[in-house]
Amino acid sequence: MTRTRFFSAESPRGFCEESVAMFILFTDKQPMTKDDSIIVKKATINDLHLLFEVCRQSYSENFAHHWNEGGLDWYLENAYGLEIIKADLINTDINYFIASFNEEPVGFMKLHLNSNLPNHSSASGMEVQKIYFRPQFQGRGIGKKLITVALEVGQKLKKEIIWLGVIDTNENAIEFYKKMRFKIHDKTTLDIPYFKEELKGMWRMTLRLGDN
Repeated sequence: MTRTRFFSAESPRGFCEESVAMFILFTDKQPMTKDDSIIVKKATINDLHLLFEVCRQSYSENFAHHWNEGGLDWYLENAYGLEIIKADLINTDINYFIASFNEEPVGFMKLHLNSNLPNHSSASGMEVQKIYFRPQFQGRGIGKKLITVALEVGQKLKKEIIWLGVIDTNENAIEFYKKMRFKIHDKTTLDIPYFKEELKGMWRMTLRLGDN
């Protein structure tokens, strides 16, 4: 079993790196998908403050109970601080997407465009690093729409592998990803302060685009 270290650019949950590819694919004037009441749009620097609010709200409403005392505030500052998000938005290796339902922003997805499994070339992989939306909007197809966007991005970039990490006790999320054709790859451990020990187990899940 490996351990996934927080803030390591080389690790599965690293925060930011560099690449040049994606800004030409989608703009703030070009929603990636629209299905009935769901719109998914690539975020730009103009969306900084909106993204800041959406990230912190959707993460907190889902995972506040996963942290020991003081941990949630620490994590929000280090993962979703205003300057952190700003740096991500100008980093061409990172793409954020905002999901709206009935024109209300309700969630987001963060893609790391050049990130792969251990012992694989980073250029051939893409990580769905974060995907969260507010709990009251579950069952509306938002998760499926976001993953569909990720697959489209991966295909346009000619990636071989799309992968993500999921807490091993989160059975609903695991089943959802399986329905989206992801397969369990291996086990890792989230190495991050303040996070409850019993929730640190993680599965890496993969989807090989050539298999679709």
